[in-house]
This record gives sequence, structure tokens and C-alpha cells, in this order.
Amino acid sequence: MSRIRLPLIAAALMAASPVVAQELPRWYAGAAGGQSRTGHELVENRESTIVNGSGVSSDFDATDAGWKIFAGWRVNGYFALEASYADLGESHLVTHTVSVDQLPGSIDIRRKITGFGLDALVSAPVGSRFTVFGRLGAVRSRLREDASLDGGIVFTNGPADERSRTVTLDETVAHFGAGGEWRIRDDVSLRLEWERFHNVGKAFEIGGTGTTGEADTDLVSLGVLMRF
Repeated sequence: MSRIRLPLIAAALMAASPVVAQELPRWYAGAAGGQSRTGHELVENRESTIVNGSGVSSDFDATDAGWKIFAGWRVNGYFALEASYADLGESHLVTHTVSVDQLPGSIDIRRKITGFGLDALVSAPVGSRFTVFGRLGAVRSRLREDASLDGGIVFTNGPADERSRTVTLDETVAHFGAGGEWRIRDDVSLRLEWERFHNVGKAFEIGGTGTTGEADTDLVSLGVLMRF
């Protein structure tokens, strides 16, 4: 009799496991924090627009603390829709040059990025409590750039005595990433992920207006997710 019961119990448990997975709450919300990094293409873009100068070099602080909050709805065990708000912190770029009059000068740029996003998430289980996932969507980003000049350098499209300016740019950019999620309990998970905010900003160009520089910004974060 015991030999008959064991296979029946095992079969019942296997049949019940998908039901348990389906009973996980569909709504969830969470928060995450980590480090953001702006791509080096921002430096290349800035240096390419320095005219009538020599000895161009840059100091670039590409990283800062970043965080986000998010909420989502799980359509099924493999697909979800997720909305988020992210603060990617600030990057700081100082580009140095020497003018034709042999006067040293520099341009100091600070860029701060925030944004609201909407993504589709596709996930796949790895074992009973771990899941890997990828995301693809868009972010409505806001970039604020503060630029100031020092020494023998001027803006090419402004009055000669203008020494600082602020530009705010709102745009929609592509957003994608990948990560892993460990379910501690049915209602609580830990998330580790990497995300890219693609080509944020407007590229610097000689004589251009409203430019902020254009670059990818990545966010690597660890977060907590709660289902309800």
C-alpha cells in the first residue's frame, strides 16, 4: 500500500505546484537603489565641439547614487507590465582647453537625470524561487544641465559676456535591461538588475542651441519587491 501511496502523493504535489504559482498576487510594488554611470561618449561629444583651442582634456565623474520606485501587474507567470520613477543622480564633466591667445579655459557641466518609465517584463523561472527577467520599454526623461565657463572660452551661440547657462530637456528615450529575482516569501522578493537609459540628451554641436550632450546612462541596483 505504501508503494502505491508514494507515487500518488508525488504526482499530487507536482500537479499542485503550478496552482500555487498561479495564486501569487498579481500586483506588486517596490524600491531599489544602487549606482548610475553615464557613458564616456559624453566626453567625446563635448571635446569634439571645442574650436580654436588646443590641448583639450577632460575630467569626468561618471558615477553617482541612483534609485527608483516601481509598481507592476503580473499578467501571468512569464509576462508583466511595470511603471517606474527613477533618479539617476548627477554626472560632472570639466573640459579644459587653451585658446589661440594662449589663455587657459574650461567648461564645467553637471547633468542630472530623472524619468518616468513604462516597460514590459518577460521572465523565466530558474528553480523554485529564482527568476531571471528582461525588460523593454520607454522612459520620459528630464535632464537638467548646468554649464559654466572659466578663462578664455566662450559659448559659440551666445553673448560674449555669458558665463553660465541652464538647459532643461524633456524627451522620450528607449529603456531596457535584465536582472534576477529571488523570492524570499510568496509576498516578498529581492531584485538585482542592470538597466540602460539610451541616448539621454541632445548632442553638443557647434552653434547648436538647447544642447546638453547625449549619452547612455546605466543603473545597477538592488531592490525589494512586495506583492499584494
